[in-house]
Amino acid sequence: MHKSKARHIQLMKKYTTLALIGAIVAGVAGLISIDAISVTSLVTMQGASDFHESGLMIGHVTYEVRGADGQVKYYLQGDNVITRTGTTCAATAIFDSFDGVCRNPGNFAYIAIGNATGATAEVTDLALDFSTNPNGGEMARSAKIDANITPITATSTIVSLSNSATPFTFTGLRTGQTATTVTQSGLFNATSLAQSSMFAIKDISVPVANADTLAVTWTITLTNPQP
Repeated sequence: MHKSKARHIQLMKKYTTLALIGAIVAGVAGLISIDAISVTSLVTMQGASDFHESGLMIGHVTYEVRGADGQVKYYLQGDNVITRTGTTCAATAIFDSFDGVCRNPGNFAYIAIGNATGATAEVTDLALDFSTNPNGGEMARSAKIDANITPITATSTIVSLSNSATPFTFTGLRTGQTATTVTQSGLFNATSLAQSSMFAIKDISVPVANADTLAVTWTITLTNPQP
């Protein structure tokens, strides 16, 4: 009886030990599972946060040429190129307008047009292109335009600038020309070419003649963060 009882006690200890080990393994597995879920959730949340907080600016331009009779002669639209200077000036306006990294950190509220030959819009552009053609370069620049800023939908905010109320009027082209082609347009932050920075530029091909008018509408779309 004594030996049998001793053996019974040993077996009980063995089973107890195995049970404890099993419980510990199960507990560790549970912690690993919970931790894995937590890590996955955090990664997912971080990715979602980065996505929601990121912004995007897209520029779109339309051109409408009317003749002396007021009838539409030509219509063109397309996306623009936002310059590096433009994004730098945008950052300056938002965070610190006293850093001096943006020339004349004012509103980008001036539309300019040019007729340089061989013009190509680039992100590094500082102004409309000039050429060896004496008739090339910036032709005209609008007065300051009050922007219309509207949160059109929950997903975007629209900034619109248009000189349609006072369009460019071609009453006397350079050196007696009777017709020319507008090859570029740009969005600037001052009336003076020498003192302004350019936010965006667009290559175009818009034919105009004497007595024509040209209305340019610049639309900047900013995506809004989503909940």
